[in-house]
Amino acid sequence: MASVGSVSSKIIGKVTKFKPVQKCCNYFRKEPEKAIAYSTIASVVGKDGIGCYMYVNQSLNNKKIPEDKRKFVAALDLTNGILMIAAQLGLFFAMRKFNEPLFNKIFQKSFDKAGQVFKTIATQIRKQQKSAGVPPSQISRKITIKKDYDKIRKDCLDTFKFITELAAATILAKRVVVPFIATPLAQKVKDKMDYKFDKNAKVEKEDQDVDKDDDDKIKNNKEEINSKELPNNSNLLDKYKK
Repeated sequence: MASVGSVSSKIIGKVTKFKPVQKCCNYFRKEPEKAIAYSTIASVVGKDGIGCYMYVNQSLNNKKIPEDKRKFVAALDLTNGILMIAAQLGLFFAMRKFNEPLFNKIFQKSFDKAGQVFKTIATQIRKQQKSAGVPPSQISRKITIKKDYDKIRKDCLDTFKFITELAAATILAKRVVVPFIATPLAQKVKDKMDYKFDKNAKVEKEDQDVDKDDDDKIKNNKEEINSKELPNNSNLLDKYKK
């Protein structure tokens, strides 16, 4: 009997040969920052989408909720789910557009556009190497230092992007923006539904009162007619007897 490890490894090996999976892996190798960010936000939005479906389905079939209010509760769950997904995607892509200028502004003393910081760093590195007795032929050239400097900047920027984008989507959008919009919207929907429910209840009560009045009138008419009828044992010929 094959072990679980061997079976799972064979399955994973076959899955990795599919073209979509290979393209996905290549994308992760070429653009790791974008791939990680997109896959993370996709998982978050996917989770909220499944949760929204489950909440709506549960509200529609929850016997503890009165039947006339189930659609209202389900509508609130659906509205909240749609707002949650839309807000997270909106703020995520908005931060992708603005986080690099924000990064440059926050870390301008470490990574300035003019390159003055790099010049200072490169000069200090070369001086330290000379002071340490490094042969002139082995002292780092500015172009080599620049490559390392640019790589450090890119790694820092990628990390900053990942943190700010996910923070905007999962914290700002989910915990601040959506409750700020959904709470008053839910209250308005609730007030509207309550008004409609009260109006329907009032109309139904008026219909019941009208039906009751009609029944009372019919009953009174029957009693009046019965009171005017002759007794069952009466003889119409009695008044003609001499």
